Amino acid sequence: MRLIVLASSLLITIAARVHAQAIHEYRPELVVTLPRVSGVGVTLLIEQHLGTGDLAPNERILGVGLVSPLLHRVSLAMEARQVLTGGVMEHRFLPIVNSSAPLPGGFELRNRTRVEVRDVVGAWSRRYQTRTALGHEVEALDRRLFPYVQLDFSYDSRFDQLNRREQTAGVRVPLGRGASIDLYVTRQSDTRRAQPLLLAAGAIMRVAL
Repeated sequence: MRLIVLASSLLITIAARVHAQAIHEYRPELVVTLPRVSGVGVTLLIEQHLGTGDLAPNERILGVGLVSPLLHRVSLAMEARQVLTGGVMEHRFLPIVNSSAPLPGGFELRNRTRVEVRDVVGAWSRRYQTRTALGHEVEALDRRLFPYVQLDFSYDSRFDQLNRREQTAGVRVPLGRGASIDLYVTRQSDTRRAQPLLLAAGAIMRVAL
């Protein structure tokens, strides 16, 4: 019971901090996993970062990937993405490890670790990212919702430092027939940006065919 209260408090605290300040971006995202063959799925991804003032795109992402079957709560993935930011085209290649672990009290710990090998106009670099989320399923609206809090850390080889951190509060809502949607708010701090603090609200639609 104490863990449930703690997780709920963290969710409310982060959401309140973000709401108390201006949102800078909206981030709609669609992830479609095609029918699996021998447990392997092909994923297609479309994501946009839209400025809240005029909904102009700050960043556009198109991606395709392969995801392995889940084995002992671990899956592997490989993605290739094309990213357009401020007129600059970038290509990213991402090996990814996803894992989860059950915790006492019905909680679940999820982790995503990935390396982004980046080609920005012929200049190659790497970004190492790890994401850890703590969540707990709850019954609401006749559905099994999954509210969670999440921390992201990124190390960029261009700057030789741990330059980006994100704090996120969200909830995953199942929609049926292999579809779900994540609604979230996130607070991102990046020491290498002219505007170091960015607040965003997003929605990730996931569809498994």
